[in-house]
Amino acid sequence: MLASFLTVLVLTVPPQDPSMERTRAEQLARAGRNVAAHQLFEQLVHQDPADTESRLWIARLDLRMGQTDDAERGFRSVLREHPSDVDAAIGLAGALLRQGNAAEALTILVGVEPAAGDNADLFSTLGRAYRRTGDDRRALEYFTRARALAPDDPDVAYGYEAVAHSYGHSLLFEGFGQHDSPDVHTSSGTLATSIRVAPRVHLDGSIRLQRRGEASDTLGGGGLLWRVPGASLLAIQALAGPGNTVLATSDVAAQFLSYRGVYEFGGGVRRVAFTGVDMLALSPVFAWDAQRTRLDARYTYSRDHFAANYAYARRGSASTSDSASDHSVFLRETWRCARRTSLNVVYAYGIESFEDLTVDRIGSLGANTVAVGGGFAAPSLTRITATWEHQWRSNASSIDRVTVSIAQIFP
Repeated sequence: MLASFLTVLVLTVPPQDPSMERTRAEQLARAGRNVAAHQLFEQLVHQDPADTESRLWIARLDLRMGQTDDAERGFRSVLREHPSDVDAAIGLAGALLRQGNAAEALTILVGVEPAAGDNADLFSTLGRAYRRTGDDRRALEYFTRARALAPDDPDVAYGYEAVAHSYGHSLLFEGFGQHDSPDVHTSSGTLATSIRVAPRVHLDGSIRLQRRGEASDTLGGGGLLWRVPGASLLAIQALAGPGNTVLATSDVAAQFLSYRGVYEFGGGVRRVAFTGVDMLALSPVFAWDAQRTRLDARYTYSRDHFAANYAYARRGSASTSDSASDHSVFLRETWRCARRTSLNVVYAYGIESFEDLTVDRIGSLGANTVAVGGGFAAPSLTRITATWEHQWRSNASSIDRVTVSIAQIFP
């Protein structure tokens, strides 16, 4: 109702110099006053339907406000009359990317590139399109060119850094301290690296050292990450720690992810072995990434097999060649509250993390976990994150954990 009233009010104001009105509308748009700017540009188009620049601004503002269908129609209407309009082509490609149609967006952008010259908007949109189609090498190339032309553009910087984190080599240190009631302390440190050996292939390696009470364990190994053509990813890893008492003695996993616009979906299978216990886990996963916010979800069905005479305290007695199944749910919401900072909250039921799974978490714990954390991404491609989590278990015990990680990327 209010929006309709304002539109009528704007349209009834006596016409002024169109150039002055356009300048005012552009100032409002650049100040983030999208609705007011949209109304002024609509007034200009009402006065002059052939005002191509105002029509483009209306489509840009539609895209900015999440009205991708309206934005697509607006850009296409300009292109029907002016097929060589570079700005309309870039805007249409941006709308298609928001709708998940990266292939058509890429076709449009490649077609207009020869006539566009050195255009930062074109290069950054090409970077996003190549990233959506799984070609991180070309995505990084175009974001680098865009950054050279527009070094102060925050969207260009964010796009460059996001691609560099997925495409570049990396070195990660992560450590946590944990307190289990009644009075058990755990400390752990992990060093991991990922080396790009081909444009779509990384080799990974990691080693984890962990101390829990009087037990000291080590788990290490490596894997392969392949960015499959067609915006998909396949990851395989194998870790081993012979003689471990708390950490796994072996951990073999495979995961497949597919990217469709703002959605990611896939699944994984994992076999984790402890002394006296084998666990097989199947996990479908889903994520929704809308630039400023991201939701990650995972469900896991796990089947545990216990060796003969394995004493499983939480089951109340020793078991003989027994087995049990379990279910886990993991949900994480991430907010990119500023260009370089993010906040996240987590809720999990059951096993919340398979990366640092210990033998005491095997079986039906009835555990509930909540966590809050934050991260900072520096221009140097360094990421620092910190997380606090608390877990309640069905046996009236609980844990508190603080985790800190530092990752450095080398494009």
